Amino acid sequence: MSQSASTAVLSELRERIAHLEGAAGRQKTVLPFGVSDIDDCLPGGGLAYGALHEVAGGGNGAVDGAAAGLFVGGIAARTKGKVVWCFTRADLFAPALAQVGLHPDRVIYVEAGREEDVLASFEEALRYGGLGAVVAELVRLPMVASRRLQLGILCDPDDHSE
Repeated sequence: MSQSASTAVLSELRERIAHLEGAAGRQKTVLPFGVSDIDDCLPGGGLAYGALHEVAGGGNGAVDGAAAGLFVGGIAARTKGKVVWCFTRADLFAPALAQVGLHPDRVIYVEAGREEDVLASFEEALRYGGLGAVVAELVRLPMVASRRLQLGILCDPDDHSE
């Protein structure tokens, strides 16, 4: 099957799933990267608002984690509104976030003692709505928690959090 035929089949399946889920009437907006090589690979041409996105550093080192954090910060900087950032360790460096465009005045920092509390804070911020983005720093996102968050986001069509 050619690449274009495969893309057409996937688009048709996505439309059928959206129709079955009752989402056919509402159009999701996206945040494009502005780089066609990336945007062309993403459904809708960018990262969907009101959806769960996972970013991993790709390694166990602090450098990989910092790079992933700055990547997420740069994406969050392009949204409108406050950004809630939940974490267990207070090692987020605000001047570095400012360098990628996310001014510290836009960030609401939530420090929790355990990863379970990070997830609870993350979920509460998602329910609040009206935020530019909600970020949770986790060592590992359990599959059950990931699915629960995805379902929670899908059930609230007025939420524009990321």
